[in-house]
Formats: sequence, C-alpha cells, structure tokens
Amino acid sequence: MSEVNIKYRYPKLQQCSASVTTHVGRFRTKRQIAMYRRCCAKTCALLLCPLVVLLLLIYLVLAYLVSVLLTLLYLPRLLAVQKLYWCCPFIPRIWEAQRYFKGQCMRVGFESTYTVNVLRRILTLPIRPHLPDFYIVGFPKAGTTSLANHLKQHPALSGLDGLPWHESLSKESHFFNGVLGRSHASSALLYRSFFPTILCRWWAEYIRGVEKWMCFDACPVTACLPYTARRMKAITPDAKLIFMMRDPVPVMFSAETMLVNMGVPLTWSLVDPMTTHDLQFQETEEEAQLWKDLKDLQPSDPIPHNMPELFYTHLHSLLKCGQYADRIHPFLQEFPRANMMFIDFNEFTKNTEGVVKEVCSFVGADPALYKHKELPPGMKTEYQGRRMHPSVKQHLTTYFKQSNNMLYSMLHRNFHWTDVEQ
Repeated sequence: MSEVNIKYRYPKLQQCSASVTTHVGRFRTKRQIAMYRRCCAKTCALLLCPLVVLLLLIYLVLAYLVSVLLTLLYLPRLLAVQKLYWCCPFIPRIWEAQRYFKGQCMRVGFESTYTVNVLRRILTLPIRPHLPDFYIVGFPKAGTTSLANHLKQHPALSGLDGLPWHESLSKESHFFNGVLGRSHASSALLYRSFFPTILCRWWAEYIRGVEKWMCFDACPVTACLPYTARRMKAITPDAKLIFMMRDPVPVMFSAETMLVNMGVPLTWSLVDPMTTHDLQFQETEEEAQLWKDLKDLQPSDPIPHNMPELFYTHLHSLLKCGQYADRIHPFLQEFPRANMMFIDFNEFTKNTEGVVKEVCSFVGADPALYKHKELPPGMKTEYQGRRMHPSVKQHLTTYFKQSNNMLYSMLHRNFHWTDVEQ
C-alpha cells in the first residue's frame, strides 16, 4: 500500500506516526543539549581548575608569610605556646633537661615553628572544611603512633596538618585537651583548623584517583578522659573509633620511663620496691575531685585548670588510664559498637601489615591500595637499663585484674595479657 493511500485511508495512523517522529526528534534534541551542557561544564572545569588551584596556592603562601610576620611580633607566639604548655606541661621540661644554650635554641625554634603552624592553619580556615572521618583514640604507649604512620602510607588517608618534623604533634591534635584554650575544646570550627585543606582532597581524588579521601586524628590520651566521648559525638556523630590496647602493666612503666627521659620530675617511681601501705598508689582528695569534675563536664564547659598537671604527672591518673573498661564505657554510650575497632598491641606487632589492612577496610579505604613497608617504631621508649621492681609489677597485675576481666566480658574477647610482656 502506497504512502498516499495510507494518508487518505488512515489519517489517524498518519497523525500518530507524525507525533511519534516529532517526540523522538525532541528527545534527541534534549539529549544533545544535555550532552552539550555537560561538555561545557567539563571544559569550564578544566579551564578554571588550574586558575583556582593557583589562587589557592597563592592564598596559602600569603597566609604563611603573614604567620611568620605575626610570630616575629612575639605576642602571638606567647599566647600560642602558653596554651600549649598548659595543655602539655611536660614539653618545657625537655628544654630544661638540656644545657642552657642548646635548650634555649631548641625552645625558640620549636615555639616559632609551632606558632607559625597554628596561625597559618587559622588564617586558612575558609579552605579547611574537613573534620575527622575516624579517630585513633587510645591508648598511650600502645602503638598509636606506629599505626598512624602506617595509615598515612595509604593514598586515601591523611593525618593532621601539624608539625611534620615532630613525632607527636604531626598526628595528635590535643584539641579535646584544650590546646587552643580551656574554653575552646568543643568548637567544630576551630577543630577544622587541624586538618588538611581542600587541595589535599583534590590531589587525592582527582590527581591520584582514589575513590574517597579521608582524614583522622590520632591523640592517644583522648580515650583516657571521660568527657571527650560526648564532645566527639557532638562534632563528628558518624565517626569511627580505633582503640589500640596493651597490657596496662608494661604501659605504666613505659609511660613513667618516657616522662623521666623528658626530664619531668615525678613524686613516684615504679623502679623502687613496694612498701607497706605505699601511699603513692592511693588516691588523694584533689585527684578524686578532678575525675569527678571531668566525668560531669558538659561539652560547653571549660576544662578544669589543674587537669593537665594532675593528668600527666600523678600516678593515679596513669592507673585510671589503665582501667580500659571504665575508659571505653563512655564511648559505648555515645557511639554504636559497629563504629568501634579494638586492636591488641601484641597482635599489631606480630602482624602489622594484616592489622593495617583490616583498619583500612574498617574505615572504608581500599586495602589493596596500601603498600606495606617497614617503619621504625613510633615514640619508642628508651629504658636505658631501667626495670620495674617485681613487687610493683605484682601489685599492678593484681590491681588491673578486675578491670581486665571486665574488659574481656565487655568485648567478648580475651587478650591473655598476664605474663605476655616482660
């Protein structure tokens, strides 16, 4: 049948055919327009991307120069290091333990570079929108530094934008301890200043091609303080938490030895033998009041003024940190159990590569992209022949037994810490 006959004998069929042809044409036109718009957007992005990156780099350079100039004025340096030395009172002891000229040179160099770093990060806050995707929250002397160093080898993971040459301040923010001030330890805006800029994420995702870039904080004393869980929940409610744990008995001696090597004067010692009714293991009224205040501390409350001094230099604080079950309990109240990972120090040292890959999977990073290489132990304690007295070791083993059993029951896992480490 000819097209003419169809046209006159079946006019409705002809109209339907024309309508379909018209809609197909419109569809093709819209699809072409959408493709054209996408091509234009990509072209604009390719053209503007170098310009934006250049402007951001200029911004970073100017912020660095301004930070240097402000540091030379001395007052900004004084304010920055006062807050740091209040938060970490053991740091000034490092300079005092050196000869005068060497100690003063070390102090001035450290304070200057630290202040420049703080000012630079604050001046570039507009391009620092990130908060940590996960935390290594503890515990001290349990391998947190080594784990953080290994995770930084993954192309999708970054730590702090801290002092790159400083072993602890390159990974530990001490934000929740009040390093930016007692009244500013709950500000999400200021917390963002510790983490890399948008350039770091752009480099990882668009240049190196990782699926998702993430950053983390690795401050081991975070898990020891009972008020930090609420603040972390308020700032990063979906974050994941990694707990590095080790037999608390060797942890105690390692922490004491580290403080002694730093030149921190201690009123107690684990080297000396136990005596009858040894007072150094008994809690004072001041210590009991501090831990009560810390437990009741609300996210907007300032940190007690005497907290750092009592926390870092008193034996009772170390004993509190070693009671892992009590320290983990506040985090279990604020975060889901599925967001927590618990790692035994002994397992980490025996199978470092396997544990690091498990951590990568847990936080959402591709384990296949992690290329393992041997790294020196982080924050390794130099014992220099010091040994814990056997009577003290026996006392601590008994002291932590109940807490360890509570931990095993809480996690449904037995770490078998008794007599594992010498």
